[in-house]
Amino acid sequence: RVSCSPVGMRFTAASRRTFPAGADLNSLGIPSSRIGSGVTTEMPLPAPLTHQPPLWLWLLLGAIDLAIRLIALGVVPKKRRASTSTAWLLLIFLWPVVGVPLYLFFGSWWAMGKSLRSDPAAHQLVKGILRGDSGNKGGLGNGGMDERTAALMRLNQKQTSFPPSHGRVLQLLGDTDQAFEAMAREVDQATHHVNILYFQTSWDHSTDPLYKALVRACARGVKVRLLIDHHGLRTIPGWRGFTRMLDESGIEWHLMLPMSIFKGHIRRPDLRNHRKLLIIDGQKAFIGSHNLVAADYDTPAYQKAGIEYHDTSVEVSGAVVRQVQAVFASDWYYATKQELSLEELNLPRDGEVNDSAMGQPMQIIPSGPSYPSEPNLRMFIAMVSQARQHVAIASPYFIPDEPLLAALTGAAMSGVRVDLYVSEQFDQFLVGHAQRAYYESLLISGVNVHLYAPPRMLHSKYVVIDGELAAIGSSNMDYRSFGLNYEVMLLAQDPHLVQLLEGNNRRIEASSRLLSLEEWNALPWYKHYIDNICRLGSALL
Repeated sequence: RVSCSPVGMRFTAASRRTFPAGADLNSLGIPSSRIGSGVTTEMPLPAPLTHQPPLWLWLLLGAIDLAIRLIALGVVPKKRRASTSTAWLLLIFLWPVVGVPLYLFFGSWWAMGKSLRSDPAAHQLVKGILRGDSGNKGGLGNGGMDERTAALMRLNQKQTSFPPSHGRVLQLLGDTDQAFEAMAREVDQATHHVNILYFQTSWDHSTDPLYKALVRACARGVKVRLLIDHHGLRTIPGWRGFTRMLDESGIEWHLMLPMSIFKGHIRRPDLRNHRKLLIIDGQKAFIGSHNLVAADYDTPAYQKAGIEYHDTSVEVSGAVVRQVQAVFASDWYYATKQELSLEELNLPRDGEVNDSAMGQPMQIIPSGPSYPSEPNLRMFIAMVSQARQHVAIASPYFIPDEPLLAALTGAAMSGVRVDLYVSEQFDQFLVGHAQRAYYESLLISGVNVHLYAPPRMLHSKYVVIDGELAAIGSSNMDYRSFGLNYEVMLLAQDPHLVQLLEGNNRRIEASSRLLSLEEWNALPWYKHYIDNICRLGSALL
């Protein structure tokens, strides 16, 4: 018989069923002399575990946790909008083991890079190029600019140092293949250089005419420089073969924002150079939303589903091209540490006469981590706030911050017609659902939300105000384009450009449908639930 007591286990000889004399009990360390004698045998239990951390360690961990929270409260909100700060603090407070490393790697300002004004070499490079911009000396043609445009350009210049300039719109480009063919024709006319800066590019059936023209330009002695974003390059299938073709083409090409710890390239891994520029001899430039890749991005899944990206770009000439060159030269400097001279950029020096000093008021607005005040966002807010009759916005990704959303809804409620052109389907789950979470506020205020019919994706990025003022370029209407991506926009008070973009709006509307508030409210509850969850993280997208 086996009996238990608080002090241990007792074995007695009264049991006939258990433990034959000697064998098993001996293995337990019980002497044979005490087995079968009727004497109670006691076996003490093992000592209880005593491996609890000492009190001082608990106190230390608690002090570290408290210190992390207190430090985060004072550090995270620096140079950051309240919604983004709240999202980071929520992650750090709820899950500090994960939140702190993510913030140090993705959210901290040390990983963003220098502002342009804090980098003397880059600042002087851009300043030297802009000094010769004849638009900075006044005397704009065609009656100059109105006060609204002048105020807007002063706002932009205060943030970027890029002064008011002027130029002419040569053509608006929509169809992807036709856009690359137009670029190829201009490259074939180049005599001095071609500068190219794109987020994504590939040598495929659509870009083949352009890349062949670039190779021909190299063969006749024209200098061809190409900058590609390190992440954008790797998103296109077959990029390794493409880089080998570039190496053999004679084109001098470099990656922008490469991430390599061993080579000293340490920065936020989610930074992107999202700009899209092509410059011919310093005389003509293309700017807009096209990436140098086929409309289906050479992606088999897109090809199977029939997905194509529809873009809009513009070709300009005149003094404003000098500002486009300044953007390229600064990015070339950051990628190569080479300072391009005015001779290499084929630009006249300060004081020299430039017969391109004609045209409509124009200005280039670069943005990104080098410009901490978010000049593209401030320009968008100012444009919408100044509108009196009509606002038209085309953007593939629309996640506005609070001031921009307030400006749009306020304009609509005051009687301004506001048209927003976006895609009905999305290529990014989180971003798409976060965008949808803003539709209710827009619809209630009276904004017309035009959904571009799938499977096509509307990838154009521009704003038109009152049939008088337009901005077009690479910037989306989302947090990433406002603060993380390097972007570039062209602002123009140009009736010709406005007319072209309004014609493009009509083409978009022909392939879109209006979203109504009744349709939106009739959607199942779980769709709104998913949208709202994704909106919580929109400040970090």
